[in-house]
Amino acid sequence: MQLFQFPEEYVVCKTLREEKGRELLLLENTCLHQKVLLRRTGPENQVLYESLREVFHPNLREIYDVRSSEEGVEVLEEYLDGVTLAEVLAKRSLSKGEIRHIMLSLCQALGALHSLSIVHRDIKPENILLGARGRVCLIDYDAARIMNGRERDTRTLGTPGYAAPEQYGISASEIPADIFAMGVLLNVMAAGNHPAVKMCGGWAGHIVRKCTQMDPKKRYQSARLLAQACLHLRG
Repeated sequence: MQLFQFPEEYVVCKTLREEKGRELLLLENTCLHQKVLLRRTGPENQVLYESLREVFHPNLREIYDVRSSEEGVEVLEEYLDGVTLAEVLAKRSLSKGEIRHIMLSLCQALGALHSLSIVHRDIKPENILLGARGRVCLIDYDAARIMNGRERDTRTLGTPGYAAPEQYGISASEIPADIFAMGVLLNVMAAGNHPAVKMCGGWAGHIVRKCTQMDPKKRYQSARLLAQACLHLRG
């Protein structure tokens, strides 16, 4: 298959990210004023994005198409107008109600991914988009992997501080790896720091401690169970 050949009405508005072997471009249809994202990534991600193309979930970016060649893989994605959670946290603290809403929305997103045997592996404020009407979207799947029963990961990916211990080659990254990152995220939203620096209190602290257990078997074993715990966060 050939890489995307866009009609003339599509133009590149901006390069959002550019690094070795990866690129994210913002495209706009100049006639309809519609925007889409074009992601260029490595061939190892083709099966992953083809699986994601079958997912239609309000808390995940829609994947419109995936095409490949010897040069790599190009992915056409939904464009969402919004700000990242990192941008919001840099300006202000979140209310308890906002934290609860974000956690529950992300649990819904993870439930959809995990049902396809996909683990995200890079949950952090920069990869969470807050859009109109309270929409919360988990974005950027380049670090994700399809769970296949390997004893350990073949590539070390993820963001230090949010990545679970098993993401450093100790064992395979599976559902509990995302749960670990969710615990760190909750603590950052509630206490403004990593739990190793300052642990949040109350019921949120109980959730964080369970999420970030060193032993993956001692964490919540599904996004659904984590969501049930988050329902009791006081708004």
